[in-house]
Amino acid sequence: MIHVAICDDDPQEIDRTHSCLVAYMQKHPQYEINVHSFSAPLELLSFVAEHGGFDIMLLDIFMAGMLGTDAARELRQLGDNSEIIFITTSRDHAIEAFEVEAAQYLVKPYAESGIFAALDKIIQRIDKERRMIVTLKTSEGITRLALRDVVFTETGRNNYQIVHTIQGSKLEVRMTASELFELLSQNKFFVRCGVSLNLNLKYIRQISKNTITFDTGESVTYPYRSYQKLKEEFLRFQMFTEE
Repeated sequence: MIHVAICDDDPQEIDRTHSCLVAYMQKHPQYEINVHSFSAPLELLSFVAEHGGFDIMLLDIFMAGMLGTDAARELRQLGDNSEIIFITTSRDHAIEAFEVEAAQYLVKPYAESGIFAALDKIIQRIDKERRMIVTLKTSEGITRLALRDVVFTETGRNNYQIVHTIQGSKLEVRMTASELFELLSQNKFFVRCGVSLNLNLKYIRQISKNTITFDTGESVTYPYRSYQKLKEEFLRFQMFTEE
């Protein structure tokens, strides 16, 4: 099931976007898509905080009370990792959309084909990520884990690796950081940092010269000698649009 949210303060635009999604579902019956509509950003934020996020969000930018880009920024601070498609009347906020890792930026009036192309790209990526699942032997038992849910890993006590997930859980696995990276690197967003850290670039919010901060609010220190390489990897990731 793919969960999609529409947020727009214009009921006609909600109806139009919903009609596009219905047409897309008719064209792609192999996808199970569930759609929720919201008429205000705060309504969407409250829903996500209480019930969890969506796979895809289609957000207007110019809405009463809060810009869609500001809502997206708050969603990222909540740890939400949804794919965001901005739909707006102006290109003025394209840079802000880039800052919150928007998947697409469509200017009204947009063609149905534009929505379809964006959905094709995103859903194919989601489907690919969902198939990337590893089985780990943890201190609590056997766990199946989607690679996209891993924020970072670090070496813990007795050389166990601690796996931090986007859901906030911490899994303890008995293997080396290198062995764990071999599994994680099926997802090209992962990089090594020093000898003890494996990082998912998709969840990094900020890099300083000795600290990495993640979208979950967690932070970790790392060797200063790794700063330049990590910065280059992160900038390359930010510019990478195909994935």
